[in-house]
Amino acid sequence: MVIGIPPRLLFGVSYLSEGQPGRFWVEILAAVIPALGLVVLRVEPGWYAWVVNALLAGILLENLAATLVAGGLVHAELAVAFGFVVVVGALIALDIRAGWWWFLAYIAMVVTAVVLSDRIEPINEVEASQADIASTLIGTAVLLFAGMAYFVRQRDRFQRESDDLLHNILPDEIAARLKSERTMIADDFDDASVLFADIVGFTPMSAEMTPPQLVGLLNTVFSTFDGFVAELGLEKIKTVGDEYMAASGVPHPRSDHALAISTLALRMRNHVAVHDFDGHKIRLRIGINSGPVVAGIVGTHKFSYDLWGDVVNTASRMESEGVPGSIQISFATHELIKNDFVCERRGAVAVKGKGDMETYILLSPIVPSAAPSIEQDRAREPNR
Repeated sequence: MVIGIPPRLLFGVSYLSEGQPGRFWVEILAAVIPALGLVVLRVEPGWYAWVVNALLAGILLENLAATLVAGGLVHAELAVAFGFVVVVGALIALDIRAGWWWFLAYIAMVVTAVVLSDRIEPINEVEASQADIASTLIGTAVLLFAGMAYFVRQRDRFQRESDDLLHNILPDEIAARLKSERTMIADDFDDASVLFADIVGFTPMSAEMTPPQLVGLLNTVFSTFDGFVAELGLEKIKTVGDEYMAASGVPHPRSDHALAISTLALRMRNHVAVHDFDGHKIRLRIGINSGPVVAGIVGTHKFSYDLWGDVVNTASRMESEGVPGSIQISFATHELIKNDFVCERRGAVAVKGKGDMETYILLSPIVPSAAPSIEQDRAREPNR
């Protein structure tokens, strides 16, 4: 409508020069109404729906007036065809319910134009040529195409944003299954590794921080961990408070799941050892366990991809019963990585619900290049 203001003014001048004052005033009306709408929206943005409906009504009235002034549908060069832009405009600018109402209004306008054309004497009756009618149809088609192209472009943009958000929440494969299957997702994995990490002494430290500082620190730390997870092809499961959970071997099985999760743990430990976070030095307590897990999604609202099973519970205990600043691993994980990583036997540790369990402290890779050391992280740290 706004784009059509300059052409409408030109058409009005043309009609006036041809001795058709009736059609001149119709075109002027069609140009003035959108301009007034812009002014009103500028002053009162909250009147959006009222202004849009007024503009749509103006288009129908303008088409009805143009038809009556010229003496009928054909004499008016099928100007009523432009009125269907109202329906498309209502669908795009308002909603589908409004689109239905304006569709009925458009039909009523066409019927009214036919009925009144036989009862009202035309002001500027002219014989429309085929070229005039063709130009009206082409113009209508251009406006409709432009409106639908805008709608499709916006729909695709919102769809991409929605997909990106879904894929940021869920693994790509799970997101695709959720959109296509609409059924409960539950999978068994015979071989996987689970990591839990939390910040030592976080509760007393957080008591001294403002909410923005607290959230900012967690965001900085966990965003870095997210990068490590992505680089290693692992899966972040969730964060709960200051606890970070990741897994290897789900939803895509991999034979080196324990090696990959151990590399992640070393990167996490080494990173926080050489960096300050808003003036705070932090240490992690990390626990790892390996074995069979169940993975899936439960619920219908605010759902997330999660893991269940004894392996998950034990991994959590490895973290909670661990040594601050260290990585405690279970016997099962140690058996999978002992030929590639240096581990120190901690001995039997009392684990709630499990009794005494043999545990180890993960120290470093046997081959130094297999994972970054604290010294390598410190060498990469930018000058402060």
